[in-house]
Amino acid sequence: MTVGCILALGLSSASAAGNSRLSQIGYREALSWFHSQQYGSSGAWLCGYSLAREDYSVAPKAPRLMVEVDERFLYLKTGGQLVELTGVAQGPERSEYQNAGAHIRVTLNILKRNNFSEYQESHDRQVLAQIEMNDQVEILTLKGQSCGT
Repeated sequence: MTVGCILALGLSSASAAGNSRLSQIGYREALSWFHSQQYGSSGAWLCGYSLAREDYSVAPKAPRLMVEVDERFLYLKTGGQLVELTGVAQGPERSEYQNAGAHIRVTLNILKRNNFSEYQESHDRQVLAQIEMNDQVEILTLKGQSCGT
């Protein structure tokens, strides 16, 4: 299904050949898990990352592959299982998350922020994501939409 979504987005065949092992995840699913862990935070800061074309445009039905919560946790699905990654390094242009038990590490390189809200509470972002999973590396072009509160 992911390959079909990638092809539907009009990405190059080189990108489609990557055949991401990530599957679609919803905000509710990620937030439900986040709240079940009782971290003592409302989870008000959210960012959903969708597969994007090379120009960072996103098709209307592009799959959301990751959800970031409170800039401390990143949720994704692989093999049909939701996986929570915790932040190990945060900076203004780069965030790193990992789940050592699942052997997954994700680095989000923020290339550009745009479409700021009226009160600068949220924005869209262009991201180059490096996903390391079981000693295999995948690079994805993503767009984070309405990142913030």
